[in-house]
Amino acid sequence: MPKKIFYFLFGILLLFSFTFEVQAAEKTVVVGTSGQTKPLDYFNEENELTGFEIDLLKEIDKRDENLTFEFQTTEFPSLFAGLDAKKFDLLINNLGESGDRREKYLFSHYPYVVTHNVIITSPDAKDNLKIEDLAGKNIAAVPASPQAQFLETWNVKHPNGKINIQYVDSDPSQIIRDVYSGKFDATIYATTYLADVENTFGIQLKAHPIENEDAIRPPGSYFIFRKEDEALRNEIDTILEELRQDGTLSNISLKYLNQDDTKIPESLKEKNDALEKERLKETTNDTSSKKNTGKIFAPGEILTTMKKILPKIPITLLMTGVSAIIGLILGFLISLAKIKKIPVLTPFLNVFVSFMRGTPQLVQLFLSFYGLPLIFQWLNQSLHTGIDLNKIPALIYVFIAFGLNEAAYTSETFRSAILSVDQKEIEAAKSIGLTDSQTMRRIILPSAMIVALPNLGNSLISLLKGTSLAFTVTIVDIMGQTRIVAGSNLRFFEGYIAVALIYWLLCILIEQGIKALEKHFTKLGPTTPIKKEEEMC
Repeated sequence: MPKKIFYFLFGILLLFSFTFEVQAAEKTVVVGTSGQTKPLDYFNEENELTGFEIDLLKEIDKRDENLTFEFQTTEFPSLFAGLDAKKFDLLINNLGESGDRREKYLFSHYPYVVTHNVIITSPDAKDNLKIEDLAGKNIAAVPASPQAQFLETWNVKHPNGKINIQYVDSDPSQIIRDVYSGKFDATIYATTYLADVENTFGIQLKAHPIENEDAIRPPGSYFIFRKEDEALRNEIDTILEELRQDGTLSNISLKYLNQDDTKIPESLKEKNDALEKERLKETTNDTSSKKNTGKIFAPGEILTTMKKILPKIPITLLMTGVSAIIGLILGFLISLAKIKKIPVLTPFLNVFVSFMRGTPQLVQLFLSFYGLPLIFQWLNQSLHTGIDLNKIPALIYVFIAFGLNEAAYTSETFRSAILSVDQKEIEAAKSIGLTDSQTMRRIILPSAMIVALPNLGNSLISLLKGTSLAFTVTIVDIMGQTRIVAGSNLRFFEGYIAVALIYWLLCILIEQGIKALEKHFTKLGPTTPIKKEEEMC
């Protein structure tokens, strides 16, 4: 082999070896967060992820040449499911102790910030409210959050003083502002969120201390890892302690929280030291290790979760049924208007159909839930009416959003089905004296329904699955209940299997119903009325 070729190949091999060593030395840590916990982590005006936790990890990245962080955002209830599925290596999101989190996951030794939860109400609420004073009130909480789990436990223990938990899949800022506007009576959040909302929006709310704060969530926010990633946890803990000692952590707190919330009380230190000692003891215990490894997947939880989901089927069917009826009626009327090409109305309906078909259902749901109250408020001011907008049930907004969305799709289904009817049948009906309404009812509709039913069935199935979005605006359906249960027992995979089976069963039932209707309209036939009229003549 010529020397030049030998040296060339040797150089390529050396370069490859060096690159491999660099890649092996650097570990990319995928960090999961919602990006909705301002000022701890949020998107700024330049759409960049920033905040206390983001700056903290970036500082750790600077000091550790072996680590590099990659941030990914998802909704809060999906964070732990992503950690289980190894989509994330580390979770941030102002996360603390709640339920069985410590049993299943690995926490940083000490918290990087210490904040306290308070009851947040409108300014006109009475002073020093306690949890028991919230009986019968609408309290907003994010599903699977420590606050939600605390309120759920409270309701179990106090059946005569139950709190109306309003599950909202939104960021703290929006929830706190909804308390200010009167949509909710109260919420429970950390003082850091409250201060940020008040400063950002120039509003004032009232904060009430909570005596049993530890029952909601012991003070302190932690990095959370999978249990097998102890080396990563220890590496980050070491640098975190350096940042605490040299004052960098305090400076980050002052930057985003306007105060130093990084000081750890001695009682909290002693508690965490004891927890760490107990954890290390369990790690070396073979029995405990076997117990933990057996928790990766628990098939028995699927049936248990399913039993807890089943009672919410009626609300899912109610949303589907009412929205489908609204969609069928409006869709049919829209299709007739477009077929007749009514001036002014037809162009407007074309824009409406295009908008509803061209925008996501979730956006339409938010426009209905958050936008319509603003319109009603404007009407209240203009007409000097005293309608209490906050007493309008959230279901009404859901019916409006899903009903209008369904109308847009069914209108096109009806229009194409009606236009597919043979004109000779229509002319024959008119020739024997049938009126337009009789022709529509006895000739056009039976024939059109045969064509339309498959598409209407598909739309109904899509609507059923689309109702899972209603949980984002406080409606607890089967999907919402799944996320509540999974947030409590941290069995997200098992919970999603359970709800998937229920949706699948409901869709099969709809499919069978549509097939029965298809047989009915096929037997009815479009020419039967004409034959009867001819026999009478």
